[in-house]
Amino acid sequence: MKNISFKFYSVLKNEDAIPYIGGNLLVAADGLGGSGSAVHQIDRAKHTDMHKEIWSGAFGDISAISRELSQYIEELIAPMIDGKDDTSALWASRIVIARCVYALTEGEFRGAKLDDEKVRAALAEFIGKGLHYTVKKFDLKNGKYANQLLLPTTLAFIRYIEGEDSVVAETVWSGDSRLYALTSEGLKILSVDDEDDSGAITNLFYADNQKIHLHYLRHEIQKPCILMAVSDGVFDPFAPHDSLGAEHTLLSAIGGSNCEQDLADKLHGFFDSVHGDDATMAFASFGFADFADMKKVLKARTDKILSVRQRQAELYPALEVLDLSEEEAAHYVTSRTKDRYDYIIPIILDAIERGIYDVVITEKLRSIADAARGAYIAELETAKKKRRETALAELNRYVLTHPEFVVSEILNFAPMRRNDQIAETYTRFKRVAEDLVSELSRLRDAERRLVELNAKKQILHGQIQAKIAEYRKHFDDMWDDQDQNAAKNRGSVLDILYVWSRIDNSLKFGWGLQDIGKLPSVDRELAYDVQAFNSGCRTFHSDINSCRNMRDRIRTNYELLWKRLFEYLRSDERLTDVLLSPGAIHKFGFNGFADNSALAFGNGYKDGLLRKLKAREAEIVPCIVQALADGCDSSSVIDAQYSATKLDLFRTYYRLRNNPADRVKIKEFEKELLALEAEYTSLVDHAKL
Repeated sequence: MKNISFKFYSVLKNEDAIPYIGGNLLVAADGLGGSGSAVHQIDRAKHTDMHKEIWSGAFGDISAISRELSQYIEELIAPMIDGKDDTSALWASRIVIARCVYALTEGEFRGAKLDDEKVRAALAEFIGKGLHYTVKKFDLKNGKYANQLLLPTTLAFIRYIEGEDSVVAETVWSGDSRLYALTSEGLKILSVDDEDDSGAITNLFYADNQKIHLHYLRHEIQKPCILMAVSDGVFDPFAPHDSLGAEHTLLSAIGGSNCEQDLADKLHGFFDSVHGDDATMAFASFGFADFADMKKVLKARTDKILSVRQRQAELYPALEVLDLSEEEAAHYVTSRTKDRYDYIIPIILDAIERGIYDVVITEKLRSIADAARGAYIAELETAKKKRRETALAELNRYVLTHPEFVVSEILNFAPMRRNDQIAETYTRFKRVAEDLVSELSRLRDAERRLVELNAKKQILHGQIQAKIAEYRKHFDDMWDDQDQNAAKNRGSVLDILYVWSRIDNSLKFGWGLQDIGKLPSVDRELAYDVQAFNSGCRTFHSDINSCRNMRDRIRTNYELLWKRLFEYLRSDERLTDVLLSPGAIHKFGFNGFADNSALAFGNGYKDGLLRKLKAREAEIVPCIVQALADGCDSSSVIDAQYSATKLDLFRTYYRLRNNPADRVKIKEFEKELLALEAEYTSLVDHAKL
């Protein structure tokens, strides 16, 4: 007989310890990456010989250990003293496995009665002391998060005694590293994971733990068989059917290998490729003649598991959704449809517009789209009407306040070739507009002349005031004169002042002049200028009033004709292009109104329709989900918006619901899987009774 044994360590996080094989022991330890994620920075100046300090302290008094164990511990220590900062998990797994191996092979627990709970408690205490020593010696500090622990790790080992026909395996563990046996009847779990319902480990080694419990079970396993101690990286990649996945991996590797080294390499390579965690395994076989015999003994089981695993892979979607409620089955697709709604709706709208058949474009969805389109067209028509009314109002205001630009900018330059009331009104309005512009031009000229006259009046007024001031001074100078003719002279001056005052008033009110002859001859030229100015003003005012009256009459006619023409424009938007110039159409925003189709309103029709559809998300999302469910046998134009795997699970659920016979078959296979899972724990369940 040739017993085959090997170990491997597929490193990802470097939290597992190198597994141990020797001295009738298989041992695995896995540092907890989450709770042991704190990084320890060691002061190298204080610890110049870490190799010796760790060796003598954390691993106990091992000065007289065997060369084999010494080499193993040195291999464990190597990453702890390489000058790099390491996690608490890395230190923990190495310290615990080394003290465990030493205690059971060369220390005080060699050959100890492990079925004695007190002995196991003492062993746990011995192992734990290495953790306490390390924390104190190297002044290790805990992490800043509440869930972090100092030096947390699992531990699992098998101590075995090989007999002629069987192997007695004593299994001891804490945490979720596992112990397995593999025979021709299949893989058997020899330990029970210390986990709660959430998957959190409930029993483990760490520096402050005073309540660590080492579980113990004894199993007698018929030869030929294989025993293994593994970390959770070996079975976790296959959840929820982890033992089936682990057995399939083992049997596939054995069946495809030529020797034990080939097997170790294949397993190592496989776990390197599925890296989700470190994966360690200590492997030992018993009772096989050689490797070829191992393959032969396990072939029937290998064929069975390969077949089950293949069917499981093929039926994976069905198994995942078999026992879900409809709400659970549709949850992802419903949630994803909401999340991707803004991307999905344009795809669906495009398919509807192009007349493409697709499972998601149901009659109900089409009716919703048609309703949204109708609502949007109505919205366009309302907006169009409002815009047109605004444009018309602005045009009306402009025409009434800027008649001078009507002929040159507002009215159509081309002659209007129509023989109806509109054409007559248009022609008359255009002519009246020209007359109004002409009359306004005359009035502006007159008003400019009026400004000039007012300026001339101010000059004449100033000259008259100067004369009045001159004669007032002359009168004041004569007041003290006692000459008998003085009173007569003063009276003459007063007469002259009175005449100039009347002349000034005539300038202000346009009166005719009298008594110019009473003025000295030297003053009469200014008086005659005022007389001529007043006469000219009377004539001018008569002319400008006549001009204003003419303007008002023409404007009244202008406004009346425009009112008629404006009503024609308001009642028929097609007249916009007929009556208004291109510049006016653009100026007042009439562009696009010539086409009576709401779809020609602006360039945002599709965007507006999408906006309407997006506003109906609460109605459309269930419609899409139901359409995907009803069309579960077909793909859709929106498939790319979903995870292909999750969408397939969704469709599988509805395919099973529509095909009860297939559901029964899947249910039977599920029962087969559950029965197989129960077989994996059969030895543990029996040992616990």
